[in-house]
Amino acid sequence: MDRRSMLGLGAMMCAAPWSVAAGGWEEEFSRFMMDGLRKTGTAGMGVAAVRNGRTLFVRGYGLADMRARTPVTADTAFHVASASKVVTGTAMMMLHEQGAFKLDDPVGPLLDFPLAHPLFPDTPITFRHLLSHTSGISDAAYNEKAGEFAVQGNGAPPLRDFLAGYLSPGGRWYAPAGSYAETRPGAAWAHSDVGLALLGHLAGRVGADKLDALTQKRLFSPLGMRNTGWTLASMGRVPLAQPYARSEGMLRALPPAAYPDGPSGQLRTSARDFARILEIFSGEGAVDGRRYLQQGTLATFLSPQPVAAEQDSQQALIWTLRDRAHLAMHGGGDTGADSLAMLDLERHVGALAFCNVTGNENFKAFQKEAVTRLLERARGA
Repeated sequence: MDRRSMLGLGAMMCAAPWSVAAGGWEEEFSRFMMDGLRKTGTAGMGVAAVRNGRTLFVRGYGLADMRARTPVTADTAFHVASASKVVTGTAMMMLHEQGAFKLDDPVGPLLDFPLAHPLFPDTPITFRHLLSHTSGISDAAYNEKAGEFAVQGNGAPPLRDFLAGYLSPGGRWYAPAGSYAETRPGAAWAHSDVGLALLGHLAGRVGADKLDALTQKRLFSPLGMRNTGWTLASMGRVPLAQPYARSEGMLRALPPAAYPDGPSGQLRTSARDFARILEIFSGEGAVDGRRYLQQGTLATFLSPQPVAAEQDSQQALIWTLRDRAHLAMHGGGDTGADSLAMLDLERHVGALAFCNVTGNENFKAFQKEAVTRLLERARGA
């Protein structure tokens, strides 16, 4: 291990540059944030709060790069891991609204490689199954081969090649008992990164553009999301948060990882940019006078699905619902990244918190409290 890449947390967090608005809630929140970063051994975090289609608050705290002592700003781009699915789902629901597909349409006939559950070949996998994690596609074999897929930079296999190789008999990574679960499509909930990656691939099969071009044209450009991209190569000069892992009370700098399941977890975006996505949901589909989703589409997007998800929660399309379906949330975690976004559907507010360190139990409690405080502030704004 290169000890030059290891930096003491205490000294660096005390030296972290940050500004405090004079008096009031912002000063109190800034103290809470810096204290939380120090206590949880976290380098930096970007946060935002939205209400009724407008961003109310966006800030960065701590350090994006500890060696260079670069502060996190509202425009620092973080790897947001599974929170990427919110963007993929939004783009797909835009296509659904245009009539490109119906939620219960089988996806197999639309692909250029074979797709069928080996135990239930007569039960088609549908768009709804992919959107609600009930497709029967399993991440088991994918997780076992994580080391093979996690490569520095942009060396991961192309999305289509990965999916065909993982889901089709005879494929390089295909394993009947690892690529698919033992449950019939539509019968049981099980989170699937590969399933959401397949959903993103389908964007280019049912529409004119692949997912990266579709999101750039329909979301990123019109919303002014200049610090957002699906690959490192697409980020250009965007300020990136250096990822870190905790190790013996220190933070170890990590190389950027690139996996082949891009639509499921490879987005890099800033707090300011992702807040624009949350504006769509808090603004009933419209932002700055421009409509991105119809209210009926949003209602479908955020409605509980028939199959139960995890304990004390319900699965909507993409989003997880809690508190009697009043609260929608989506998190994301990877090595060197942890993200959380929440929506209060009744009060039309939302909040997010992104960081550049692998999450743990203490950090997640701090992160959830940060988002809760932001939601409370937005409700009262």
